[in-house]
Amino acid sequence: MHYAVCVEQMENRWVAHAPALLGCYASSDQRSVVDVLAPAAIRDYFDWRHVHGDTLAPPDPIECTLDEVHHEWIDPGDPDNSITAFFAADAAPMTAADIKEARRVLGWSRADLLAAVQGLPTSAFAQPVEGEWSIGGILNHTARAELWYLDRLDLAFPREQLPTGWRERLDVVRTRLLEVLPQLQDAAYVHVKDNEIWSPRKLLRRSVWHERDHTQHIWQFRARLGV
Repeated sequence: MHYAVCVEQMENRWVAHAPALLGCYASSDQRSVVDVLAPAAIRDYFDWRHVHGDTLAPPDPIECTLDEVHHEWIDPGDPDNSITAFFAADAAPMTAADIKEARRVLGWSRADLLAAVQGLPTSAFAQPVEGEWSIGGILNHTARAELWYLDRLDLAFPREQLPTGWRERLDVVRTRLLEVLPQLQDAAYVHVKDNEIWSPRKLLRRSVWHERDHTQHIWQFRARLGV
């Protein structure tokens, strides 16, 4: 089966997305490598789905075509703001089947995130690993980022309403995302906020990618902390 692959540069690395497969991505510090990684990432993606009980068989062979490449762009009005890619595939309306699939994938990615911190001693959550980064910091960042993605479509609640604990933060933000999913069905629109283009599909693509990426980040931290 043939898959289009879209590549974006962000924070000194490259990320390749397969828009037809929500949550499927490959990343590398080198632009050329992500193209090579894409087919393997798609195979791994189907393996990941299988672990979570999905019966969808992986295609054979897997063929990929580079569809879009977006270089990182810094907002000239705000040098601290890096504009993330908006792909042509992000503009397509969300169908009822897409919404159902999004609920499943979001559930799987959240289960993985919670599994990554299962059994950790309380002291490990605040222990720095990379500068000021810690596992607890990653968890809080994940919740804040998902709320920020919702805000890009004016669907968020005020940040001041975020609970204090990381688990409560993750839960309340994800509950909000699941609540607004029905509003995203058949919503053929794009929204510009702070010089950045967003849509329902981009909201979901970024939310799942970000959670899956930081789940791996936590496992790396656990290995370095030996916990």
